[in-house]
Amino acid sequence: MQWIKSLRKTSLRSVWLRSIVFVALGVALIIIFDCLTLFQMLSPKTLAELDPEHMEGAYVEDDIYYFYTPYLEEEQYRNNVATGRITGRQYIIDFDETYYMGLFVHSRDLDEAETMMDACEAYMNGEISFDQVPVMRVRGTITAMDSQEEGFYLDAAGGDSQVESIMLPYYIDHNRIGGNTFILTGLIAAAAVVLIVLGIAAPVKALTGGYQKKLLAKLRDMGDPELMAEKLELFYESTEPVSGVRLSREFVFFQSGPHSILLRPRDLAWAYQSTTQHRTNGIKTGKTYAAILRTMDGAQYTLGMTEDKVQKLLEAIHNTLPGVVLGYSKEIEQAYRKNRELFARRWDEAAAAAAAPQPEPVQDSVPTEQ
Repeated sequence: MQWIKSLRKTSLRSVWLRSIVFVALGVALIIIFDCLTLFQMLSPKTLAELDPEHMEGAYVEDDIYYFYTPYLEEEQYRNNVATGRITGRQYIIDFDETYYMGLFVHSRDLDEAETMMDACEAYMNGEISFDQVPVMRVRGTITAMDSQEEGFYLDAAGGDSQVESIMLPYYIDHNRIGGNTFILTGLIAAAAVVLIVLGIAAPVKALTGGYQKKLLAKLRDMGDPELMAEKLELFYESTEPVSGVRLSREFVFFQSGPHSILLRPRDLAWAYQSTTQHRTNGIKTGKTYAAILRTMDGAQYTLGMTEDKVQKLLEAIHNTLPGVVLGYSKEIEQAYRKNRELFARRWDEAAAAAAAPQPEPVQDSVPTEQ
């Protein structure tokens, strides 16, 4: 059916921009937070497997048997004042039997690292045997030192150029991957995947007619699906929309975002204009308008448009659908919430008046706007 294809295209246009934004945000999160490094956790390397000239960015999981000395620590500051709380410390460790490198331990693991450092110092002083030095299991991304970190790191060589030549300017960022904790990186990756899936799912749903499923279900409820589809197609092609809404004595049709909405006239209980005053820093900056359509089953549809278009739509509803209550008041709102049967009765009275040879003015069964 050609009209269904047309509706699918309309739905696609409605979701296309949002989908692009979602996919772009998801991809940006993956790139900015280097979330693809999570796959490295599936096959971690040991230090022995790495080439000292090409190891930046590798994910390592290995045992560390000895700490030489700390060379840099991070301290927490608040309002440019040191709090005394150490949030991270970097130590010199062995890369292999020839080279040294750094290990960056963050606050959560500092107690374990300091216990290791104390044991290594005790061993150096002859207080314990090497067998009594604990082994620290580390895992994380190998990261290149920045110039400041490298400066403090090389200071530990005491100016010995030969020692400096075997000090690799990298550290293992313990319990970090891509510069962030595993949990944070995982959460960001999950959020990125959700955004990408949502971005892809909406156009797929539009192209496959997912936003017209309720419309087709409504057609089946109205009677013979093929006959009703033919009637709806004729209605769709022959009826000029008023402010985006097609109206007749048999059907009411409009788009609510990507969704194609089909109603029987009696399904529509109440319609009115909504006006929103916008302010910036307390200063009025403009108004936006919408037509609010509320149905017998309690659903509400908000159709954003200009004030002039809202009024044209309400006028068309008044002329075409006499059973719909128009205008807003608190009394109508209360009646709608508590007793929608009054609105159904309004439709019965309108139908009876239309069938009478000499119709008389219909007295509203529900309060109307003053």
